[in-house]
Amino acid sequence: MKKINRYLLFLLILIFAHTSYSFSTAKEELNEQALRIQEHLKYLASDELEGRFPGTPGIVKAKDYILSYYKSLGLKPINGNYLQPFSMPLGCELGKSNNVYFNLIIPKPGVPIEQIKPVQRSWKPNVDWMPMAFSENGTIEGPLVFVGYGITAKDLKYDDYENINVKDKIVVILSNSPDGAKENGEFAMFSSFSYKSTNARNHGAKGIVFVKIQGDSANVFEPLERSRENRNTGIIAIQAKRTSIASYFPNNSLYPSEVEINKTRKPKSFELPNAQIHIQVDLVDIKKETSNIFCLIEGTDPILKDEYIVIGAHYDHLGWGGPNSMYHGKTPMIHNGADDNASGTAGLMELARLFSTNPQKRSLIFASFSGEEEGVLGSSYFVNNSPLALNKIVAMVNMDMIGRLYNHHLQVIGVGSSSRFESIIDSLYEIDSLSIGKTESSIASSDQTSFYLKNIPSIMFFTGVHTDYHKPTDDWDKINYNGESQVVGFIQKFIETISNQTQPIDFTKVIESSGEMSNNHNYGSNVWFGVIPNFEDEPLGFKIAGTSPGSPAEKAGLKENDIITKIEDVQIKNIHDFMYSLRDYKAGDTVKVIFLRNGKPTETKVKLVPKQ
Repeated sequence: MKKINRYLLFLLILIFAHTSYSFSTAKEELNEQALRIQEHLKYLASDELEGRFPGTPGIVKAKDYILSYYKSLGLKPINGNYLQPFSMPLGCELGKSNNVYFNLIIPKPGVPIEQIKPVQRSWKPNVDWMPMAFSENGTIEGPLVFVGYGITAKDLKYDDYENINVKDKIVVILSNSPDGAKENGEFAMFSSFSYKSTNARNHGAKGIVFVKIQGDSANVFEPLERSRENRNTGIIAIQAKRTSIASYFPNNSLYPSEVEINKTRKPKSFELPNAQIHIQVDLVDIKKETSNIFCLIEGTDPILKDEYIVIGAHYDHLGWGGPNSMYHGKTPMIHNGADDNASGTAGLMELARLFSTNPQKRSLIFASFSGEEEGVLGSSYFVNNSPLALNKIVAMVNMDMIGRLYNHHLQVIGVGSSSRFESIIDSLYEIDSLSIGKTESSIASSDQTSFYLKNIPSIMFFTGVHTDYHKPTDDWDKINYNGESQVVGFIQKFIETISNQTQPIDFTKVIESSGEMSNNHNYGSNVWFGVIPNFEDEPLGFKIAGTSPGSPAEKAGLKENDIITKIEDVQIKNIHDFMYSLRDYKAGDTVKVIFLRNGKPTETKVKLVPKQ
């Protein structure tokens, strides 16, 4: 499961309110189904698979294991194929042309500055400097301006860009904020690299040199891990070792300036004299091939067998961590993803076994998706390159993190996507010992969202977030196997019900409560716009996958695949630009939105409403 969004946040709060617990199963007696689930899960979450990151040998082993099991059950391919390969960017690396040097004027007594020939001093990549992973490629040159933390915070009456012109210049920006490395200080929403990049670009800077605050990691580079949402920033950005950049500050003023800003809570921005910096960044995407896995159990009814229900779970995870990890340790560790989502994959495999000897009236497709953690890429690829007509897919059932059943509570997301789902869920849990929490919308950070956005009734089963979420501690010995077996039994009954009833499975759009898919970032906006991000690479702007029903965006006519390029006069390059731009508005404001539709610039007006 990708980073937590608003639909799951309340679950996180509830679960964290309980005393931390662990589902150690060493002393439990497991039923036969639980033992089968445990066998699958222990392998999928083993160190041998190294966290199942797309494009690695570990996820290939997982793919081979899953596919071999499906074939052993006699499940059929679709159109002759069990696999749906696709490529995805999995980071970046240095290209051949990365270069930084200074043209430095060294004053000489009695000689006018303009008559002194500049001295060139070069930096070495990976020694003095490195590109930021989200940097654009290109070459720039210009004077340097120190702008403190690069923050403009109107409500805090703080602006590092006040009374200084940075247009067409290259700014030097400290990491973190005047609060230091605190994650909950008053400047917390202004401390991210993404915010500072957007703010620098909006003030006219053409480049950034980031430098760490004073501390143990002052000379440690940020890794070249390119998150999907951090691409297309519209600015060249590098990072410099503190010891390398400090010598270009007059009178060694870097550290004293940092201390003064922190103490006074007032900006201290200034130009660095007598130096021009030349920066050339050349980053190359690392693209690897990965695969969705799918197979078929044909329906028994001569008419209904031409309708398909997709039963899915993502089988990828975070590998050794990366930008989506919640682990803050210094030693790299494998993120085995036992609950997220070896649990859903093991449940899917057990359901395939159960239905292989008990086919239903409608046909069943068992789909294991890759690339979910990077932005539901596998399921998005599936629905946009479907092996069969989308109008033949009548429902999607997703399992993501179903291994930590606690107090017999199961969360069901998307019950409002069909008028039939909620009543079926209610009828099933009345005869089951599970307690059910229901969410109407299907839009959450997992694969059912891709199907819902194609007007397919979609539902997800989920047992809740926990303190091991996206950490190396999400291991097999913390799974509640008997609990997962119970969840799988409930899902089996749900699938049997929707597979065998002759009544059509209708689709219903859910009127959303206000909020944005914020990917766990603190954007600080109090208004609702109502778009759903598309995480495909789009250099022209912020591409949307759709709008929330009843939202301001829907009322303004925005649609799937529109590319937002401006809010009023502010350029929008990515989701961060979009979300940060909304900080400046309050409920009731109407904003002009420029967007591309089929390549044609179009304008609309969106009236913002309160976020709830």
